[in-house]
Amino acid sequence: MRHVYQLPRLGVRRSLERPDVRSMKLLVALAAVAAALTVASTAGAAPASPNSWASQANQVCSAWIAKAKKEFGSPVTAAQLYSFAHKAKTLESQELAALQKIQGRTATGTAALTAVQVDIAEIGSAIKAWDQGKPAQFVTILKRYLNDGRPKSAFAIAGAGQCG
Repeated sequence: MRHVYQLPRLGVRRSLERPDVRSMKLLVALAAVAAALTVASTAGAAPASPNSWASQANQVCSAWIAKAKKEFGSPVTAAQLYSFAHKAKTLESQELAALQKIQGRTATGTAALTAVQVDIAEIGSAIKAWDQGKPAQFVTILKRYLNDGRPKSAFAIAGAGQCG
């Protein structure tokens, strides 16, 4: 079989009776490197293991959701909301502490925990408003806390959909 190679730089045609051994070795080496890179990149892109931060966070959150369901009724009056706020702040703070203990947290996991810290601070602001004799401001802040979807969204992005 006769092969014709074009060397564009020199514009010279070269015909060979057999393939250039040096070019074949280079081609084989490039193929090996490409295969190694493909294996390395797919290993890095593997789905999260069952022991990942998100999986462990989901376990922690499931336990805390159960605790919260036992703890809370349906607050109706402002006084009941005040009690609810104290319990919520305590529970959320304890849940945050448990989540912070999980090793291997991702950047999105850190962002989710930051959203929880903001939530806890918001509850604290509501409690402070009540303590200062500002029940309307207390209710406004508490409603904002209750309707805030940022922690849920942040945990979903982090792969911990049971949290938030």
